[in-house]
Amino acid sequence: MSRTVVNLIKKIERQRGRGAEVAVGIALDEMARDGEIVSFYKTGRHADKFQGIDFFVIKISGEKIPLQVKSSQTSVLNHWKKFPNVPAIVVKTGDDAKTIKTKIWSALE
Repeated sequence: MSRTVVNLIKKIERQRGRGAEVAVGIALDEMARDGEIVSFYKTGRHADKFQGIDFFVIKISGEKIPLQVKSSQTSVLNHWKKFPNVPAIVVKTGDDAKTIKTKIWSALE
């Protein structure tokens, strides 16, 4: 496979990952607005790359839970090899808000 094709595939994968993170951010915002969680915040690139964390979610109990967002099951399995204590969810193109919220709740429990 040519280098150009490989770079294009990597770019598409990064865009899909960013889209999944945006969708989770929207779902978390709705959850905070509806009183299901206290709040959340998006981490910087450093926390994502070196700690495997995209978001911190503050539950009603006050507990602060890390969360990693991936766009494929393979990526989640690789994530868990590096960061076994950081919950991760797979968000796919076409997942609706209810589906994403259910995945988030599963990861927070």
